[in-house]
Amino acid sequence: MMRAFVLCTLLFLVLACSQAEQEGYRLVYVQDGDSAVLCCDAGKKFTVRLLDIDAPEKHQPYAEESKALLDDLLDGEPLSLLGEKRDRYGRRLAVIQVNGKSINDMMVMSGAAWAWKYSKSKRMRALQQEAKDAGRGLWALPEAQRQNPWDWRQSHQRK
Repeated sequence: MMRAFVLCTLLFLVLACSQAEQEGYRLVYVQDGDSAVLCCDAGKKFTVRLLDIDAPEKHQPYAEESKALLDDLLDGEPLSLLGEKRDRYGRRLAVIQVNGKSINDMMVMSGAAWAWKYSKSKRMRALQQEAKDAGRGLWALPEAQRQNPWDWRQSHQRK
Protein backbone atom coordinates (compact mmCIF):
# COMPACT_ATOMS: atom_id res chain seq x y z
CA MET A 1 0.00 0.00 0.00
CA MET A 2 2.77 2.41 0.92
CA ARG A 3 4.61 1.57 -2.31
CA ALA A 4 1.51 2.42 -4.37
CA PHE A 5 1.17 5.73 -2.50
CA VAL A 6 4.82 6.63 -3.16
CA LEU A 7 4.48 5.74 -6.85
CA CYS A 8 1.31 7.82 -7.18
CA THR A 9 2.98 10.75 -5.43
CA LEU A 10 6.01 10.54 -7.72
CA LEU A 11 3.78 10.35 -10.78
CA PHE A 12 1.85 13.41 -9.60
CA LEU A 13 5.07 15.37 -9.06
CA VAL A 14 6.45 14.42 -12.48
CA LEU A 15 3.22 15.46 -14.18
CA ALA A 16 3.05 18.70 -12.18
CA CYS A 17 6.63 19.57 -13.09
CA SER A 18 5.98 18.71 -16.70
CA GLN A 19 2.93 20.99 -16.77
CA ALA A 20 4.85 23.83 -15.12
CA GLU A 21 7.57 23.42 -17.71
CA GLN A 22 5.02 24.16 -20.43
CA GLU A 23 4.02 27.55 -19.06
CA GLY A 24 5.61 30.84 -18.14
CA TYR A 25 7.72 31.51 -21.20
CA ARG A 26 8.37 34.93 -22.68
CA LEU A 27 9.57 36.22 -26.01
CA VAL A 28 13.24 37.10 -26.46
CA TYR A 29 12.95 37.82 -30.19
CA VAL A 30 11.20 36.65 -33.35
CA GLN A 31 13.44 35.11 -36.01
CA ASP A 32 10.81 34.99 -38.74
CA GLY A 33 7.09 34.32 -39.14
CA ASP A 34 7.29 30.74 -37.89
CA SER A 35 10.07 30.69 -35.30
CA ALA A 36 10.97 32.59 -32.18
CA VAL A 37 13.49 32.50 -29.37
CA LEU A 38 11.87 32.19 -25.94
CA CYS A 39 13.11 32.18 -22.39
CA CYS A 40 11.91 31.22 -18.96
CA ASP A 41 12.76 31.92 -15.32
CA ALA A 42 15.82 29.66 -15.54
CA GLY A 43 17.25 32.04 -18.14
CA LYS A 44 18.00 29.41 -20.79
CA LYS A 45 17.00 30.64 -24.25
CA PHE A 46 15.73 28.20 -26.87
CA THR A 47 14.19 28.32 -30.34
CA VAL A 48 10.61 27.30 -31.01
CA ARG A 49 9.40 26.44 -34.50
CA LEU A 50 5.64 26.90 -34.73
CA LEU A 51 4.09 23.52 -35.43
CA ASP A 52 2.05 22.96 -38.62
CA ILE A 53 2.80 26.31 -40.24
CA ASP A 54 5.34 27.64 -42.72
CA ALA A 55 5.87 31.38 -43.12
CA PRO A 56 7.51 33.29 -45.97
CA GLU A 57 11.30 33.16 -45.99
CA LYS A 58 13.39 36.28 -45.36
CA HIS A 59 13.60 37.46 -48.98
CA GLN A 60 10.08 36.42 -50.00
CA PRO A 61 7.18 38.81 -50.37
CA TYR A 62 5.24 39.23 -47.09
CA ALA A 63 8.15 37.94 -44.95
CA GLU A 64 8.51 41.17 -42.96
CA GLU A 65 4.76 41.47 -42.38
CA SER A 66 4.62 37.86 -41.17
CA LYS A 67 7.54 38.39 -38.79
CA ALA A 68 6.02 41.64 -37.47
CA LEU A 69 2.66 39.99 -36.81
CA LEU A 70 4.26 37.14 -34.86
CA ASP A 71 6.22 39.70 -32.84
CA ASP A 72 3.02 41.65 -32.09
CA LEU A 73 1.17 38.50 -31.02
CA LEU A 74 3.95 37.31 -28.67
CA ASP A 75 5.56 40.46 -27.30
CA GLY A 76 4.91 41.15 -23.65
CA GLU A 77 2.57 38.19 -23.23
CA PRO A 78 3.02 35.16 -20.95
CA LEU A 79 3.36 32.20 -23.31
CA SER A 80 2.64 28.50 -22.96
CA LEU A 81 3.80 25.72 -25.24
CA LEU A 82 2.17 22.51 -26.41
CA GLY A 83 4.59 20.00 -27.89
CA GLU A 84 7.92 18.47 -26.95
CA LYS A 85 9.36 17.16 -30.24
CA ARG A 86 12.40 18.68 -31.89
CA ASP A 87 13.22 19.14 -35.54
CA ARG A 88 16.49 18.22 -37.21
CA TYR A 89 17.95 21.61 -36.22
CA GLY A 90 17.17 21.10 -32.51
CA ARG A 91 14.30 23.59 -32.45
CA ARG A 92 11.34 22.71 -30.28
CA LEU A 93 8.22 22.10 -32.39
CA ALA A 94 5.21 23.50 -30.56
CA VAL A 95 1.95 25.35 -30.58
CA ILE A 96 2.50 28.67 -28.83
CA GLN A 97 -0.50 29.83 -26.83
CA VAL A 98 -1.42 33.21 -25.38
CA ASN A 99 -4.37 33.11 -22.98
CA GLY A 100 -5.28 29.65 -24.30
CA LYS A 101 -5.41 30.80 -27.94
CA SER A 102 -3.17 29.24 -30.59
CA ILE A 103 -0.77 31.70 -32.17
CA ASN A 104 -0.12 29.09 -34.87
CA ASP A 105 -3.81 29.21 -35.84
CA MET A 106 -3.79 33.03 -35.78
CA MET A 107 -0.83 33.17 -38.16
CA VAL A 108 -2.61 30.99 -40.73
CA MET A 109 -6.03 32.66 -40.21
CA SER A 110 -4.51 36.09 -40.83
CA GLY A 111 -2.79 34.94 -44.01
CA ALA A 112 0.68 35.48 -42.52
CA ALA A 113 1.66 31.82 -42.98
CA TRP A 114 0.75 28.70 -44.92
CA ALA A 115 -0.39 25.44 -43.40
CA TRP A 116 2.79 23.33 -43.55
CA LYS A 117 2.72 20.99 -46.54
CA TYR A 118 3.18 17.86 -44.37
CA SER A 119 0.66 18.90 -41.71
CA LYS A 120 -2.08 16.37 -41.05
CA SER A 121 -4.23 19.04 -39.41
CA LYS A 122 -7.54 19.45 -41.20
CA ARG A 123 -8.19 22.51 -39.04
CA MET A 124 -5.02 24.20 -40.33
CA ARG A 125 -6.02 23.48 -43.94
CA ALA A 126 -9.50 24.90 -43.30
CA LEU A 127 -8.02 28.04 -41.70
CA GLN A 128 -5.75 28.52 -44.70
CA GLN A 129 -8.65 28.11 -47.12
CA GLU A 130 -10.67 30.66 -45.13
CA ALA A 131 -7.79 33.18 -45.28
CA LYS A 132 -7.30 32.50 -48.99
CA ASP A 133 -11.01 32.93 -49.77
CA ALA A 134 -11.08 36.20 -47.82
CA GLY A 135 -7.89 37.48 -49.47
CA ARG A 136 -6.18 38.09 -46.12
CA GLY A 137 -2.46 38.69 -45.72
CA LEU A 138 -0.26 37.04 -48.31
CA TRP A 139 -3.40 35.88 -50.15
CA ALA A 140 -3.94 39.53 -51.14
CA LEU A 141 -0.65 39.50 -53.05
CA PRO A 142 -0.65 38.93 -56.80
CA GLU A 143 -0.53 35.21 -57.51
CA ALA A 144 2.97 35.47 -59.00
CA GLN A 145 4.26 36.66 -55.59
CA ARG A 146 2.67 33.84 -53.57
CA GLN A 147 5.21 31.07 -53.88
CA ASN A 148 4.94 28.76 -50.89
CA PRO A 149 8.08 28.64 -48.72
CA TRP A 150 8.97 24.99 -49.36
CA ASP A 151 9.14 25.59 -53.13
CA TRP A 152 10.95 28.91 -52.60
CA ARG A 153 13.60 27.21 -50.40
CA GLN A 154 14.15 24.56 -53.03
CA SER A 155 14.73 27.12 -55.77
CA HIS A 156 16.96 29.30 -53.52
CA GLN A 157 19.15 26.68 -51.84
CA ARG A 158 22.26 27.91 -50.07
CA LYS A 159 25.53 26.96 -51.69
